[in-house]
Amino acid sequence: MKDALNNGLIKAMREHLPEDTNLANYIMDIISIGKEAVYRRLRGEVPFTFYEVSLLSQSLGLSLDQIVGTNRSEGAIFNLNVSNGTNQMDKYHDILKRYSKLFNFVKDDPNAVLSAACNIVPFTFYSPYERLTKFRLCRWMHQNNGMKITAGMSDIIVPEKILESQRRLMQETRLLPNSYTILDNNVFQALVREIKYFAGLNMLTDEDIEVMKQELHHLLDEMEQIAAKGEYPNGNKVYLYLSNINFEATYTFLEKGTFQLCMFRLYAINYMDSQHPEICRAQKEWIQSLKRYSTLISQSGEIQRMIFFTKQREIVDTL
Repeated sequence: MKDALNNGLIKAMREHLPEDTNLANYIMDIISIGKEAVYRRLRGEVPFTFYEVSLLSQSLGLSLDQIVGTNRSEGAIFNLNVSNGTNQMDKYHDILKRYSKLFNFVKDDPNAVLSAACNIVPFTFYSPYERLTKFRLCRWMHQNNGMKITAGMSDIIVPEKILESQRRLMQETRLLPNSYTILDNNVFQALVREIKYFAGLNMLTDEDIEVMKQELHHLLDEMEQIAAKGEYPNGNKVYLYLSNINFEATYTFLEKGTFQLCMFRLYAINYMDSQHPEICRAQKEWIQSLKRYSTLISQSGEIQRMIFFTKQREIVDTL
């Protein structure tokens, strides 16, 4: 069993590291031991300690359950990235940093792919906008009893570190060479409905609504330009689809070589994720299946694209 665990870790590291990376040097940098001690571990003479395995798995974005053999077909381990209780903003910031590290790990692979089916406005588009971000956090805090129901959005202070981490994460997601995004046709209608509802609770000022209205128009302008070109400003490919059916959640799938990660949005701004092969396979297949019921509007579907964005602007103008 000890040999199997050691060999499993070494195999996983070789699969996840770029081909030109020296494995021994990489291990030395991560767990701070000498070269001879590293080679004894690679030869199987000395096993990696649990602490060393933890450091290596964290650095590579590896799932410990895969290494230690709990990858059973009848069960899977999920990372529950949920911000609640005290220090909510700090916890949310930690979640942003974790995903930033994961996307930073995969972005340099020319074959890396990010696929998502979104029933809300995608993070990669709304995150640069401060007031929309603030509204998203405010809505979540109200629903999770983090704020008094009588409090307003003006009572929330979003630390600059969160805004900066969101911008950085957005930039890193856009560094992937290929991105596929399927949009539920009702994403903007749902967001506008939420803004109107919370405005009715006197949570938003007239200025809040006007600023978010302007931000949404800027967001739609950028999204339409990206869809028309089929790429982000940095030249990486974007495939944008409009779904002809509704779907119940936001699903994301990230792939680089043998590394796979699937994510499920929950509780407004949180995600849970898993590297379990069966869960990842099901997630990938589900997103692929949604494409069959969707229309590609990136560098094609010009009429559908024009109709969609015209309609979304009309919806935003009702604010």
